[in-house]
Amino acid sequence: MSVRNPLPNVTTRTESRASEGMGNGLFATSDIRVGEDVLHAKVPFVAVLDTARLDDTCSGCFGKRQMDIGAELKACTGCRVVKYCDRTCQSKDWKFAHSGECSIYQKVKPNVLPNNARAVLRMVVRTGRGKYSSQELETFSNLETHIKEIQELQANLDRVIMTSRAIKNYSESDMTEEAIMTYAAKLELNSFNLTTAIYDRIGLYMHPYAALINHSCEYNSTVGFDGEELFVKAIRPIKKNEQIFISYIDTTTPKEIRCKELSERYFFDCKCVKCEKGTDTREDKFLESSSKDEKGRAKSIRTDAIRQCFKHIPEETIQKLEQALHTLKQTSTWPLTRQPYASLRDDLIVALLSVNSFTRAFIQAAIRYLRVDPILYSPAHPVRQVHAWILAKLAIFLSQGYEPDPKDPIQLHDFGINFHYILWYILADLASKQAESCTVPGFRSLVGANFQQVHTEFKSNGIDPSTAKPLVSAEWKKLERLVQFALDKE
Repeated sequence: MSVRNPLPNVTTRTESRASEGMGNGLFATSDIRVGEDVLHAKVPFVAVLDTARLDDTCSGCFGKRQMDIGAELKACTGCRVVKYCDRTCQSKDWKFAHSGECSIYQKVKPNVLPNNARAVLRMVVRTGRGKYSSQELETFSNLETHIKEIQELQANLDRVIMTSRAIKNYSESDMTEEAIMTYAAKLELNSFNLTTAIYDRIGLYMHPYAALINHSCEYNSTVGFDGEELFVKAIRPIKKNEQIFISYIDTTTPKEIRCKELSERYFFDCKCVKCEKGTDTREDKFLESSSKDEKGRAKSIRTDAIRQCFKHIPEETIQKLEQALHTLKQTSTWPLTRQPYASLRDDLIVALLSVNSFTRAFIQAAIRYLRVDPILYSPAHPVRQVHAWILAKLAIFLSQGYEPDPKDPIQLHDFGINFHYILWYILADLASKQAESCTVPGFRSLVGANFQQVHTEFKSNGIDPSTAKPLVSAEWKKLERLVQFALDKE
């Protein structure tokens, strides 16, 4: 596959000039099938953990080796801020950047620099030590800063100025404060959420070539991480010379919300195919006509407002989220998949898991799996794959036996579901789709290993579910009845 001026450790397509004022973009040099790599960056320009993840995630492998070897993390003996699986991870991170930041972390004790400051510090240190190639620096220098727009937003400007000033003082770098401020502004605009192989956020990541990929609400590619490696994969077939697009935001929301978020966060007005349709898309549609008062009452329930509930104790959070779902259900025109309905259910699942309410979480995850995700996401989409994985993990718990809570509004045992067969079906379906999914290698390995283990356990008991379709189908129908019953009660 031909590539013009490839960056080190990056497999990608040709850079070209994007249309409609987007600036540079990435374009396919050949046809790309669903699930294939569009871009694979083996080494980041910069990557750091969120402060909250410094204690539980290895700063050398970002959890990849940690998941495989199950090591107890050990803190750096110098700064005691970052932790590692073992000497291998520690040595790797020391050579990459930590040798230039460890003494600075010691200076600011007992404080820990926020993630954006640690990321800028790493870039400054690596630049000063000549760790970047000239091509990487050239590509980075051409990235947008939107510094004028940032200056108009006092909160953003204050954050960039404070970060730059602190880095200049602590690092004693020859780089000017203005140059460091440019680094901070580019990070602000071009960074990705660093995630684990199962797509849990753990930090910030940036690579200048990946940052060239433009946004579309009708995107054709998705981003995932496996340790420090970035993967951009095709979510649908991409033709030769077609531009690569990812989504910078949650595109399941109505047009008004998408445009507001893109304008405030990324300083541009989206003119993609979906946005050009206006409100004539699924994201903006209601089931049927209704009064303005009814729509107004439902629209007042927004995900960001409901998330304020998490300031309270978990039980109050669960109650408020369930009440919000009930309110939307009573609004007869509100589809199950129209936001914020779907996001509220996601939040409820997280809240239920936080209090170990696994039976109720399973019911909500099953609703999402059967009724929501097939509408919102294509089969290859990593979000849909991860949601299926969560349902499988809950099925594992239930298949091992559980003590029913008499206070639960729905008693699972009333439906007589054999969770072993449900678990086998979910994992079998996941495993069969991994070849064309947009998940990263670590996730694929996890799914494959778990399916093999479950299938082997069945066969050791003289059962092969793959040849017992009537049994599996009967259990699946029970699950569908449970989902419908739960929705009727919502």
